[in-house]
Parts: sequence; C-alpha cells; structure tokens
Amino acid sequence: MSALDTEADPLFDALARSAAIATGAPIALITLIDNERQWFKANIGFAGLRETPRDVAFCAQTILGPELMEVTDAGSDPRWAENPLVTGYPGIRFYAGMPLTLKDGVRVGALCILDRTPRKLNDEQRRVLAALAAAAVEALELRMLSLQRQAVQQRQRDDAVSGLEAAKAMAALLARTDRLMGAGRWSLDLDTKQVNWSDETCAVHDVPPGHRPPLTEAFNYYTPEARPKIELAVKAAMIDPHASWDMELPMLTAKGRQIWVRTIGFAQMQSAPARLVGVVQDISIRRRVVAALEASDRRFRKLFEFSLGLICTHDHEGVVLSVNPAAAASLGYSVGELLGRSLTDFIPPERHAAFHTYLLQLMTKDRHAGMLELIAKDGGRRVWQYQSVLDDQSEEPYVLGHALDITERYQQELRLWDEAIRDPLTKCFNRRYLDNLSGALASEAWGCIAIDLDHFKQINDQYGHQRGDEVLVAMARFLFSHARRDDPVVRLGGDEFLLLLRGADDEATARVAREIEADRASAPIGFTLGAASFGHGVSLFDGLGEADRRLYQRRAIDRAPSSGAADRVS
Repeated sequence: MSALDTEADPLFDALARSAAIATGAPIALITLIDNERQWFKANIGFAGLRETPRDVAFCAQTILGPELMEVTDAGSDPRWAENPLVTGYPGIRFYAGMPLTLKDGVRVGALCILDRTPRKLNDEQRRVLAALAAAAVEALELRMLSLQRQAVQQRQRDDAVSGLEAAKAMAALLARTDRLMGAGRWSLDLDTKQVNWSDETCAVHDVPPGHRPPLTEAFNYYTPEARPKIELAVKAAMIDPHASWDMELPMLTAKGRQIWVRTIGFAQMQSAPARLVGVVQDISIRRRVVAALEASDRRFRKLFEFSLGLICTHDHEGVVLSVNPAAAASLGYSVGELLGRSLTDFIPPERHAAFHTYLLQLMTKDRHAGMLELIAKDGGRRVWQYQSVLDDQSEEPYVLGHALDITERYQQELRLWDEAIRDPLTKCFNRRYLDNLSGALASEAWGCIAIDLDHFKQINDQYGHQRGDEVLVAMARFLFSHARRDDPVVRLGGDEFLLLLRGADDEATARVAREIEADRASAPIGFTLGAASFGHGVSLFDGLGEADRRLYQRRAIDRAPSSGAADRVS
C-alpha cells in the first residue's frame, strides 16, 4: 500500500479526530497492516508511537472479517488479557475497529477507537464509525488513483491535477463528515483577523451558508459567562503555537436558540498565512441526555446513600465490576479503589477456599446466601450478611450481591455468647459451654482433670465470701498456668473446676495431673483431683463421671484434716 510510511495527512487526522469526538474516546487511529507491523496513518491520542508489531495489533484481527470488531473489556477477554498493549502502555481496555475494505475486497487496515476503561458503543456510534471508515477508504482509493495518474502523466501536471482532486475530495469528505457529526470547521487568519466558517458551522449558528462574521461577532454568540473563556483560549493560541483548547460552552444562536457547543481549536503557524483552525459541534442533545442520566444517577446514588443496603456486582472470577458508596464506605475505601479488584484481595486467606466454593455454587445454582468476612482498609474485620444472584441473561454474565454490614451485631452476639458461657468471677468457662461443646468432643481424644477445693466452705465461713471469691480467682489463675493455649478451664460450680486437654490420651492426661500435683505449693488452697480420658465413642459426661469417681476415691484415701486444710489458704 503506497500510503505506508507517508507524512501525516490532515484529512485522515480529521477523520480520526471525528471518530474520537463522536464516541468520546481518548484515542482514535487509522491503521494500515502489512506482513509484520501495524502502521498509523492517523494518530489521535496515542502519543509517541507510529507503529506496533502486527502480532499485538487489535486491528490485525479486525481485518479478518468485514464487520465492526468491538472488545468491551480487554482485561477480562482471554484473547487480549495478556496483550502488552493491555498490560502495559497505553493500558487498553476498550477497542472498536471498522475494517478498511477497498473496492476489490482487500481489507488493508482499520479505523479504530480505544479507551482505558471498559465500555460499549451505542448503535449511533457504530454507524458513525462505519461512515468514517467508508470515508477513509474513499480517501485511500483517491490517493491510489492519484498516484496511478502521476505514473502516466507529466509530474507537474499530475501534481496540479492530483492536488486539485485531493482538495476537492477532502472538501467533499469533510463536508460529509460535518453533516454526519453535526460539526463544522472554522479558521481565523491571524494577519487579517478574518473568520471563515464552513456551511455546517453556519448552520450551528443559525446563519446563512457562506456567512463570514467579524471576530467580535463570532465571540458574541457565546453567553456572557462563557465569552471570557473562549476569548482567553483564542488569545493564548495566538501567542503560543503549541496552545490548544477543547471546551463545552453555552451559546445563543442568531435565531435566539440556547444551545451547547463543543469547540476545539489549535494553531497552524507553519502554513501561510498563519491561522487558528478548529471544529465547533452542537452537543445540546448529548448534554440533555447526559444531564438526564446524571439526574437519574444522582437519584440512584441518593437511594444508596440513605439505604443500609450494600450493593456490589462481580464477574465469575470474583472481580468487582461495580459497587455502591455504602458498600465501599463499609470497608473504608472509595468506589474507585474497589473497581477492577478481586474480592479475594479483601477476604482473609484462610477463607479463600470457601469463597471459591461460593463462586462454583453460584455458577451451578444461580444464587447463594450467607455471611462473608472482609478485611477493611484499616485492617479491621467486617462481617456482611449477603444474598447473591447470577444474572446470565446479559451478554457477559455477572453476579449481583446485596448485603448488610452486621459487624456490630455479629460482635455483640459473640460478646453475649462469651458472657453466656463464661463464669463472670473467674473468667473460666461454665457448664453452658460444656453443654454446647459435648457433641463436638466425641470425635477426638480428650483428657479431663476434675479439681475439687478442699474445705472451701470453711474459707467462706471463717474469712467471708470476698476472701472466698479471691481464692476462686487465684485457683483459676493456677489452673490457667497449667493449661495449654487451646485447653478450656471450666468452673463447674461452687468449688469445682475442670481442665479439658485436647488430643490427650491416658498417658498425657496423667502427666498433666502429676504436674499439677507437683505444683500444689503454688495453689491458693488445698485440692483433690481425679483424671480420666474420653472421646472416640466415650462421651464427655462419661469421662467426667470417671474423673469424679477417681477424685472421690483419692479423697477417701488421703484426705487431710479439716483444720490443716483451712490453715493452708494463701
């Protein structure tokens, strides 16, 4: 293709810029594909590059078919997720490209737009891209036609003819583009200060075609509050050849219509005469649509703000697609900090396996409900009670989750439960804890040591109940010192205690009992103990009964005199 490696062309630049304006995309390209590379004939917004290797080019896939190719989220598309243009600069997430198909059916490249955030075109934007691609093809074929004529005619005559034809073709194409986009071109001669408007620009201002307004009149169409902004932008471009502007401003047309326009301008100092050039587009309808959407969005967000509901959507891998402010605030993040991240980033590692099970069940059963523990930005834990449902009716299935932050309720329940199963005086567990635990203990080996304080009633009678309470608290500390981290110490009631030993057989239980016996001198009062083991079919209460039997058997053999025991209170 003769257009490869040629200088920048205002016509192709204008077509690419029109594509960017029409779709709101930050990057627009006209690409040509050869055997090993993708070369940019027009480049709007993709700074620093003229070409890329063909094997990473989206457009290399576009030319394989005749229709528009649209990639709504390259980051989650397995065809593109590892592409260096997605993982690195410029961070492509959205792509839409229309193949450039010549009259002989050969597809030579594409007119495409790119964005750094996932999105989707509407039907009108797709039609605009198709029309601009057709205009680009027409321009390419005109160039080829011009070069063919140069080969059979004298260079000077061919240059003149081709230049005239190109100018006419450019004017026709730009006029068609103007009408399609509702946008018109303008220029300002910096020597004469003469303003020139295209017919479409005249139509935007409600003046007859061919109208050539003085600069002051051109400024006066803008509303009083907008006029200083456009005047300042024009003056800056007159001074600085690198200055430009792109603004949306209110305007009052010659017929008194109140409209909004997008005005773009920049300097062309290299041409003769030096001038400012640009585009003006009537965006009133788009502004009204955007305003309506913004109003709807504001109402929607207000509902979120005043609701206790936490709302989040994620894909089949758990990547967050959207989240409402209440859910973000629950975790201490902004909405932007959560979007695009996996929920596993906020789930404790020990619960990752359960989260993957949740995802699998959603894919097979369409819904799931339960509680989810999350790590907030401050490192704290939050508990959500959720109900999630799979929406597989859309083009890309997603999960919609609704939740309530029940952290305070959950923690309060834990506190109440802890208070219910603990003795308030000694902080040991109580019998309610045993009742709740008994069913879970039968499946593994446990040891139990029953401890009964000797002559404790005499302590209360002789020294008072306050002293008796002090002895109970001290005895609890004594037993805690002989218990491992996960071994429960239980106050069964009155002066009876129980030490449970997880995973202990008869030998291990006897060893701990001997250690407690050997440390009698550290105990606040004399005591008698009995040890037994249970589990593997033997119930807790059977084991405790055996420990009690051995305790009373031991007491019958070596019980000390009552007066001596009472005197051993420390």
